[in-house]
Amino acid sequence: MNQTKVLFVDDEPSVLSAIRRAVAEEDYLSFFAGSAAEALTIMGKNVFSVIVTDMRMPVMDGLALLKIVKGKYPKTVRVVLSGYTQLSQILVTINQGEIFKFITKPWTSENELLPAIKQSIDYYNLQIERDTLSDSLAAKNIAYQNIFRTMEDKKSQEKSEFRHLYKISTLIFSLWKKHIASFSQSASIPQSLVEDDVILIAEVIYLTYLSQLPAIIDTRTSSSIINAILATCDDRLAIQNQVKEDFKAKGNHNYVIMIFKVLLHTLPKIPEQTNCALMLNNGISSTTKLCLRIDLNVYQLNSHDKNQLKIACALLKKIGGFYNIDILAILEEASSCYIQIDWASE
Repeated sequence: MNQTKVLFVDDEPSVLSAIRRAVAEEDYLSFFAGSAAEALTIMGKNVFSVIVTDMRMPVMDGLALLKIVKGKYPKTVRVVLSGYTQLSQILVTINQGEIFKFITKPWTSENELLPAIKQSIDYYNLQIERDTLSDSLAAKNIAYQNIFRTMEDKKSQEKSEFRHLYKISTLIFSLWKKHIASFSQSASIPQSLVEDDVILIAEVIYLTYLSQLPAIIDTRTSSSIINAILATCDDRLAIQNQVKEDFKAKGNHNYVIMIFKVLLHTLPKIPEQTNCALMLNNGISSTTKLCLRIDLNVYQLNSHDKNQLKIACALLKKIGGFYNIDILAILEEASSCYIQIDWASE
């Protein structure tokens, strides 16, 4: 453990002797120099908490010494012990040397010298603690950055794993379909098994769902939701915004976009755009919901088309329940055929 060191500088031996007696029982190590040059030599070999110097010395005075100390050892606390008490000189010393204490001669040990040195040592220790704390905070900041970097790496790895899962799942479904097809030539296997709508729709929903993982719950405005949906629909959809203000909704909007991907994949392709309205749905509860209604009247849906849509909506509704997203399919009404998607607002 490094012991506190204090350096006393004065060209008068009697003054240094008096100081030596005054600090003999103090718990810091005291060093003594009879000139500024000797003081600088000693400081080059030791780390001092405090330097106490006289002002009027030959060759190099105390002010010149303190300027050097300030530049080379900025943490060392500088104290002046001088009989030269002219105000202008004191101000110059304080301003140019950044003096912590100015003690005038003659001084008393108990009331002036020793308390001033103790305060100077305390101030030095405070500087060291501040710097240590700053270094510690800097080290912690680096540690936190490393943690965040690790988290980002983990997140990237998870996304990579999701992509691998997607590829594996695609392979599984492909093998499944080939396996079924290999038996389709047998008279004992019904043709309906090969064309099983549940398997085909489940494949689309499952793979599309995996592609948008991980799930993100965020808040978006109604206009940004429209733009995000349209960006994924290849101009097959036209959305009419019936919400007067730019309403905010909270939910898994990536899943809402996924619903449109699946439904447009399931619906037969037609030359016209599919109309969709964005509106608010207060319903029977007090919660206002954002509602998207897809108009299906433009389609000539046969029983097979409707069966596929029913299966798709049932599966999408089941998954959507995890995110408070509801799907309603009205497919049998002759004049009003639509699919409605709604979720709670913020």
